[in-house]
Amino acid sequence: MNPALRVSRYFVIFAVVWMIGMTWRIYPQFKDTIRVDGRLTNVADYLDEVCGQRVGPAAAACLAEMHKRARILLRREQGKSILLIDAPLLGYLLLYLPLRLAYLGVNRRRGADAPPAAQLGAAPAGDLR
Repeated sequence: MNPALRVSRYFVIFAVVWMIGMTWRIYPQFKDTIRVDGRLTNVADYLDEVCGQRVGPAAAACLAEMHKRARILLRREQGKSILLIDAPLLGYLLLYLPLRLAYLGVNRRRGADAPPAAQLGAAPAGDLR
């Protein structure tokens, strides 16, 4: 395996525990919970709160419009939840891996720029004077 892509065992353990813990915490509210004005509520309560007092055609129009808005809010909240669950892996891919590859590239270039051992005054391999 390429040494640049090698992952620490501790990081793998941390990532797995993080993903299991966050999934355990977020999954029960993942299906129908949205964030409105900084508080979490489910879609049915949101629609009842916004359109509950209206009757007739105004209620139907309100429900249709707010249902669309609730779907957008739900998808946004679900996207945030997925990002939170996958945060360790994304951090590894976006931060650690590019820095590690750049570090290895710099060291590789420094190693190629170094003069050979014979030019430094070292004895040839077969010469044991």
